[in-house]
Formats: sequence, C-alpha cells, structure tokens
Amino acid sequence: MSEPGCLRLPLAHYPGFSPFVLDWLAGEPRATRFLSRPSAGIVPGATDREPRGAALASALDVSNRRWGIFAGEQLQRWAAGESVTLVAGQQTGFAGGPLYTLAKLATLVKIKRGLESSGVPATVFFWLATEDHDFDEVAQLSLPVSTIEGDGVNRQLDLLTIRATRAYESKRVVGPMPVPEALITELLALYDLPRPAWLREGITFGDSFAELIAAVFGSEVVLADALLPELRRAGADLLGRINGRWSAVQDALRARAGELRAAGYEPQVLPRDDGDYTLLFEIDGRGDRRIVESPRAIDPERASTSALTRPLLQDFVLRPDVFVGGPSEVAYYAQIAPLHGLLQVGMPRVALRGHVLLAPKRVLRFVGRLGIEPEELFTSADEILAAREPAAVGEVRRLAAEAERDLMDKIERIGQLALPAEHSLARAITRSVGHIEYHFAKLAGRAIKAIARKDRERWSAARELLATLCPDGKVQDRVMAWFPFWHLHGRYLVDRLVDEIDPDAGSFKVIPL
Repeated sequence: MSEPGCLRLPLAHYPGFSPFVLDWLAGEPRATRFLSRPSAGIVPGATDREPRGAALASALDVSNRRWGIFAGEQLQRWAAGESVTLVAGQQTGFAGGPLYTLAKLATLVKIKRGLESSGVPATVFFWLATEDHDFDEVAQLSLPVSTIEGDGVNRQLDLLTIRATRAYESKRVVGPMPVPEALITELLALYDLPRPAWLREGITFGDSFAELIAAVFGSEVVLADALLPELRRAGADLLGRINGRWSAVQDALRARAGELRAAGYEPQVLPRDDGDYTLLFEIDGRGDRRIVESPRAIDPERASTSALTRPLLQDFVLRPDVFVGGPSEVAYYAQIAPLHGLLQVGMPRVALRGHVLLAPKRVLRFVGRLGIEPEELFTSADEILAAREPAAVGEVRRLAAEAERDLMDKIERIGQLALPAEHSLARAITRSVGHIEYHFAKLAGRAIKAIARKDRERWSAARELLATLCPDGKVQDRVMAWFPFWHLHGRYLVDRLVDEIDPDAGSFKVIPL
C-alpha cells in the first residue's frame, strides 16, 4: 500500500521527455502505428510458450551463482516455457549507476510480484550490457552532497561527480575491466564505509555491478551477462540472419526513419556519415570493440550488438513476453519494429519503466508550504519566489510610487507658481526631481531587501528542493546515483520503490524518504 506524501505528476512536466513516447503512452494513432500499445494491460494474455534452451538456462544458473543469485528453479521453469518472461537491461555502471537503473529493476520486480500474487509464475531477466566500451560513462558516479553556508543554518545541495579516466582513447569493452582502485577509495571515503565484497580489489565492472544487484534484490532478478559465451552461441542464428539480409536491414531502417520524420518524430538512432546504420561490432583479441561495416561471418563469441540490434538479440535468445525500457529504449523499438518481421524474431509487449524521483520528507514539504505547481519543480528558486512575492514587497512599492507621485505633483505646482517670476528655478527643480526619484528608489530598495532577508528561509527551501529534484539543471533520476539513498535507507528504499513505482504510466512520482 502506498504511503501518503508522494507527488504524482504528468510525464509532460518531466523536462526533455520524448514527444514520441508521450504520444505513444496517450495512444495517439500517429505514434502507435510505429509501436503497438495494447489496451489490455502490460502482460499479454495466455500464449503457448515453447521450451527454451536447457543449456543456456544451465549456463545462466552457473553465472548467477557466482554473484550470489540462486535461481535454478526459476530457470528450469523458464527453460520449460512455464513462466512469463520479463526483461530489461542497462550498462554495468560503477556502484549501480544512476537512479533510473534502480527504477528499471523496481519496475520489473513490481510486475513480477503482481503476477505471482495472482498465481502466474514470472522470471525476471536483467541484461548486463558488459560489452559497451563507453568507459567515461561507466566509470563515474554523481552523488548528492550538502554544504553549510556562512550563516551556519542554510544548506546548499550540490552534485559531486567522482570519476576515473583512461590514460588513452580506447574502444575496449568495459565490463571485464577491473574497477579503478582510486574510484573505490574515493567512494568509501565519502561514506566512511567498510569495503564491501562487491568492491573488493581487482573486481571487474561487470561483477561489481552484478554482486551489488544481488545484494539488493536477492534471487528475484536473474542477471544475463551479454558476454556470456553460451548466450552468444544461442544468438548465432540471429547474427547469421543479420549478415544474410544486411542490405534489407539497412533499407528497412532508412525507410522507418523517413516514416518517423514524416510523422513529426526524430529517430532515436542516426546512421553513420556514410549513410549506413551500425548493426554489429566485433571484439578483437585485445578486447577492443570495432564496427562491422559490411556483412561478414563473425565468431558469435566475438560478436557484439549495437543499440539497434541489442533488443533483437535479447528477444531472440530470451523470448520475453514483456520488455521494460526507458524512453530511449521504447523509441528504439519503434525504430526497429520492421526488423522483427524481417529477421523472424518475436516481438514482446514493450512497456515504459516507472519514473520516480526521491527527496527527504523535510524537503518535499516545501512543495505544499510554498504552493509550488508541478511545472515549477524544474525551474529555479528565484522564479518560484518571484511568482510568490510577499505582499509586503508589493505594498512597499505601491506606497513609494504613490508618495513619489504626490510629491512630484506638488513640485510641479510649485514650478507653475514660481517659474514666471524666477526662470533660473527650472534647473533647481530638475535637480530636485532627480534627487527625489533617486532617494525614493533607494528607500524602496532598502525596504524590499529587508523583507527579502526575512524571507531568506523560503528562498533557501526553494533552492534546496530544486537542487534535490533537478541537480545542475538535470533531472535527478538521469544523473544522480541511487547508491547514497540505498546506503542511508537500505531495504526500506527498495520496498518503497517497488510499492510506489507505476509501470507503463503517463505520470511520475516524487517519493519522500
């Protein structure tokens, strides 16, 4: 049951949200023609599920046991086609990556628990994109930090990013690389933590991420390493189909891009400068990931998918009933939907992950106290307070303007009476008017500043609220790590997210903790 105090807001107020996904969520025909959106709910009706490969299930069981996940029975049911299959995935970012990663996992678990409470077995897979080569993205973490201002009372929330860099530019896949010791040391020092097993010396990014997820969700989530040899071999037929129909795949993607633009949407993935789309990479003997620019046979264990073909591999190997993704991933499916038929890959029901932001209860109370509207949550403290200017400020300005007008009227009357007798008085009157205007403005300004000092608490509150939800001008769940919240709240955070998150919804929540 939801606890009181959450804010529920339309995704249209979430800055930079995909116009295509907003239309798709609303069931707009111009969007749903590219990606169907059944009205019967997230999980499709009962279907005949064919058995999956027992060898792959066994390999997944072995790899998950290494991370502390014991899902043998689940995998046996899945291999026999006896459970609904739910899939999502993400890069294996340091210390779990941004908050949206946890939101994906919470969405999967919410759907799984709902199915199982009604007697329907479900298996959740989380695809670990260990093959990615974006080291800069994986090897950084943005953390909330509070500083005390000079008055010793007012707090300012900042975003601190810790990161590691490579000594040289490289395309090496990141998942099997050891987490840099300096990155671990900095995180442990910030939170005064004893060193956990998932940050032990020499652990890889992939294993560290997997063991952290195992510590958070136990065996509710089965992890699928994209570099697992058995998984690659299970996808060999698909890789062969992509190579065999390379030109047709490129033509289908170009045609779909034109259709999306004609409907007013921008394709999520653009072609290379040569006009072709990246479909596959090959991982060489050094672990570098190189673009495959033309069709050719590749050892499946050396093949690596792109953003456009990764969903196809997931769908081919795991055969999900439901894929859960963020806005970009939903847009990927709209772009690649023609390829499912072309390559004879089953299409899952696509669902949007739940969207949540987190805030301390104390901070979230400012919304009601300041009367903040949803569209103002991602503006600035100055804009919020300017719209709520204290009545005293308006009164000061009104009185000053009224007194200035009265005095000006009197000076003008004096001039009318005296100027015929003393023409040199004109310059004195002009100077006096200038002085009067200056002093009135100065007096009103001092009064308004005094009121503003009195209102400083409200300004600090508004600034802290906005820095919490939109640090450095970016929406919290896109950039801020979830680890600090888990470190502080532990199991309560996970249970609260699963309870509150709304899968496949047109709204997002701000959850007080």
